Amino acid sequence: MHLIFLGLLYSDSFLEQVVKGKLARLQMAPHTFQTNLLNGFSEFEDISASVINIPPMGSFPKNSKKLFLRTENWNDGKNVQVGYLNLPFIKQCIMRDQIKKQLKKQIKNCGENTSIIMYSLFEPFLDVISWTKKKYPFISAYLIQTDPVPGREDMDCYMTSYARIKGNRLVKKAKCIDGFITLTKYLTKPLEVGERPFCIVECVCNFSQDADARIENEKNICLYTGSLAKEFGMYELAEAFKKLENAELWVCGSGELADYFKETEKNYKNIKFFGFVPQEQLAEIRQKANFLINPRRPSGTYTKHSFPSKTAEYMASGKPVIMYKLEGIPDEYDQYLNYMKSETPEEIAEELSRIFALDYDQLCEKSDAGRAFIRENASPLHQAKKIYELMTRGEKQ
Repeated sequence: MHLIFLGLLYSDSFLEQVVKGKLARLQMAPHTFQTNLLNGFSEFEDISASVINIPPMGSFPKNSKKLFLRTENWNDGKNVQVGYLNLPFIKQCIMRDQIKKQLKKQIKNCGENTSIIMYSLFEPFLDVISWTKKKYPFISAYLIQTDPVPGREDMDCYMTSYARIKGNRLVKKAKCIDGFITLTKYLTKPLEVGERPFCIVECVCNFSQDADARIENEKNICLYTGSLAKEFGMYELAEAFKKLENAELWVCGSGELADYFKETEKNYKNIKFFGFVPQEQLAEIRQKANFLINPRRPSGTYTKHSFPSKTAEYMASGKPVIMYKLEGIPDEYDQYLNYMKSETPEEIAEELSRIFALDYDQLCEKSDAGRAFIRENASPLHQAKKIYELMTRGEKQ
């Protein structure tokens, strides 16, 4: 089987260029998910995979300093990054034409034993797949959806009339999809999967590094990595740490609260803000922490459709994880995680104090078991096999 992956990720050269020049805000969680999954497929002997890729970023000049993206190849020419003019509306038209051109070329070379996997409800992908399945009826197409469907959740400002119209349009266009890979079981309803086959892949975790060493710090150091969005509970978490004496909060990431953390760091010695850091540096910082924390709370129905990627990343490190129980997290994860329930800064501070008072060796034993669970159930090869079984099941139907 030949697999064509329509991706929204970044080549190594593109990442280096954008990060070095601070040209745009990057979406690293989807990039990591897709990269790990492709690594899983690369271990199959009977699958040859190629990538047609759109590096996701905001439009020039408001959300990106990059106006032109050139077409480039990597991985010995098997993968192609589609170039486009990074202007609103115009880039969508260019993307469609370029993706269609690349797909025609690859299908011609690969023949009938070809399947397509696309990442996310990305409209240019859906339009091209609809065209492809009419021109090449033997092609099977599968959709990976790791985010809430636009306009079908109660995610504050995104719940607009435009979002509802867009969401309905995307779901209607997704009728051409043969099967689905979703982050949680709840996503199948807004996607209107119906009788079509699907499987759940809540995370894909790479185990290229050993577990983090246990650190004995005088203070309890909690590390957060990711988006600094207010709706994710970062403000309340910081306010809680202002009330704790024997604990520090280390924050790595970027987002709307970046300026708040820059100012907070000046006035509170137990809060450190590193900003956006590359993976190598992030691993070094994580080694020095006692706990990994995620303050995202189960508020809003959209959390049913979410499995934060950092949950698996945190668990893979072997460090004790502190977080909230989100509806999208399967129950089998509960025994490996340390859940919070409080919402106000005062209550969060009290709850964290109780967790810090527990026996740290026992907490590490729990986290070691969690790392083993993730290693067995969320490795790139394991999750790729799950998707391959879905695809072959679809063929038989």
